[in-house]
Amino acid sequence: MAVQFPHLALDLQARRRADAARLAQHPLLIVERGERPRVHAANRVARHAGAHPGMPLGDALALLDAPELIEDDPAARAREIHQLAAALLQFSDHVHPEPEEQRILLEVGRSRRLFGGLAALRERAETVLRELGFHPRTGMARSPAAARLLAACRSPEIPEDRDALRRSLERFPLESLPLPPATRESLRSTGLRVFGDLLRLPRAELARRHGPGLLQTIDRLLGDAPETLPRFRPPDTLELALRLDHEIRASTALVFPLRRLLQQAEQQLRGRARSLQGMQLELQHRETCTSLHLERGQPGIRATDWLSLWQTRLERETLQAPVIGLRLYAAELLEPAATADTLLGGEPAATNADATQPPAVLARLRARLGSQRVGGLANRGTPTPESAQDPVFTTTRPGSPSPGPAQRACGTALWVHAPAPIDGPPEPREFRPLGRLENGWWDRDGDQRRDYALARDPHGRGLWLFRCLRSGHWYRQGYWG
Repeated sequence: MAVQFPHLALDLQARRRADAARLAQHPLLIVERGERPRVHAANRVARHAGAHPGMPLGDALALLDAPELIEDDPAARAREIHQLAAALLQFSDHVHPEPEEQRILLEVGRSRRLFGGLAALRERAETVLRELGFHPRTGMARSPAAARLLAACRSPEIPEDRDALRRSLERFPLESLPLPPATRESLRSTGLRVFGDLLRLPRAELARRHGPGLLQTIDRLLGDAPETLPRFRPPDTLELALRLDHEIRASTALVFPLRRLLQQAEQQLRGRARSLQGMQLELQHRETCTSLHLERGQPGIRATDWLSLWQTRLERETLQAPVIGLRLYAAELLEPAATADTLLGGEPAATNADATQPPAVLARLRARLGSQRVGGLANRGTPTPESAQDPVFTTTRPGSPSPGPAQRACGTALWVHAPAPIDGPPEPREFRPLGRLENGWWDRDGDQRRDYALARDPHGRGLWLFRCLRSGHWYRQGYWG
């Protein structure tokens, strides 16, 4: 499958503008700078007025009434092709970007059954790209050269065998074939007009008159000659950038461009079968940058989930200066969680939890209050429960060491109070022993010997009690519920 992006420069402009609909109503030209500036791309309004790609800029300006001119950025187009190639990895593990031609090739023969056929696979790939704000043209054939040709000519056919491909290509004019201009002109001078005319001529005579390159082109189109396509390997990190066409002065106005970046991040992570637990957003100003970090309670890739957290985070952010660009970065991509669903589940992570579950609640708290104000608990390694854990407030996730043997025997709790004395032993019918705790004279809290038990108060609450073996007194350690 060849995926062509004929309007890539225009699509990039629309993605970075909140007023893309209004912009489409006025002439817009993407200009290639040089000694003789030319039109690289023109929107629909400009094309209807007579402007077209390749036209000298002066001729285009004579046809249009005050068009908007934007300088072409070939490097940005090449970067975007590689970003889209990473997103298309969810349809095939063999992806080959061709940034100079604004095209991506995918070997999809092995994926047809997984997606329900080649037609369904193409429709799904086009849907993903359109949701990201691009307008692709696709072509499918048994050879890369033919797929490129079908995509360029907007052919909906899917010729799967050689005979079907030959019948499909016979009607294509010679102007559409990937031939040198001199060879194409020489063929036209002999009265040849379509690809079928070439197939009816002797191969030896074609090679003698027009060189062996013509036969190689014919064989590549029909799939008789192999074509090597190196596999695309995305980087181990996630990095997406978006240059804004105007300054943004309010943090709430960053939601629109940020949604674009998060949607693209989701598709890339699906293609790589990776997930994220934290990411960094860089707000680019003219002279400085503001870096924001956000972390979730559990890994996830859904753009809508991340966007709601970023909205909460940006609500408490005061911009130091107007924002002219965004950069989304994640250095750590996580392996997907193992699930018992289908071969390729809907999301490569266990992120289907309800928004009211603790991980989601903690993520919203961190986004609203800041990571330094939402902490965890660290095990100190001492057996006495009241001093076994400390609150830890850090931007990194605290570890979760397992409890020691004494804690496992006597029970552990997230948060307990200092022991409080109670009057008399518990009622025998409500008493259930849990275990004994002992430590030594070397412990900083002194020598402790306790027998722990579970009891219930008159209200039915579970009491966590212990009896000091040295004094015989009973103490309340905490509540189970």
